[in-house]
Amino acid sequence: MSTIRFESQNTYEIEPCCGYGVAVSVGDAVRIIDVEGQQPCDFWAFSRADIFEHLSCEHTKPSIEKRYPHTGDAAYTNRRRAIVTLLVDHSPGQHDMEFAACDTARYLQLGADERHPNCADNLRLALARLGLALPYTPQPWNLFTNFFLESDGSFTIKAPATNAGDYVVLRAEMDAYIVVSACPQDQNDTCGGRPTGLCFETGKLNM
Repeated sequence: MSTIRFESQNTYEIEPCCGYGVAVSVGDAVRIIDVEGQQPCDFWAFSRADIFEHLSCEHTKPSIEKRYPHTGDAAYTNRRRAIVTLLVDHSPGQHDMEFAACDTARYLQLGADERHPNCADNLRLALARLGLALPYTPQPWNLFTNFFLESDGSFTIKAPATNAGDYVVLRAEMDAYIVVSACPQDQNDTCGGRPTGLCFETGKLNM
């Protein structure tokens, strides 16, 4: 692949345990940055023509015949159309597509308070700020997330191996809404024990 240069036009700082969403157009690029390291990102993308068409982990995996996209692979919607492509991966490449977004029920299951911040609520609030609503929470693409699949089929939750400043660059393959959540999981090693913030930028590509 030829050298890719990303030109940032808008920057969004995501506070720890919070989320944010924006509209992007086909061909736009998104760079998502792990600011301090070891911080997972719950990522969603929705078609602007119909938000009931959205990034689908269960449709992506058979489309690419991998557990999650690698550099050059697209993520696909529940209508089996490419919605974003992973162009640059300046990280250890841990991008889980197995785990649901954390939610109130998950934190109660882990013994936390029902008021614990969670990614499902972050998605709902981000969509509401865009004037949108969805009656369910699609499974996110868990960028920078080290859920390790053991040989016996079990999962081990490990701290991410990302360092401060690691990032990915995605290209929108359709007009879309994207939502980014800085996962607030502090009940296990998902965030290395201490949730921190993220940064994402939207812009253009020169290739």
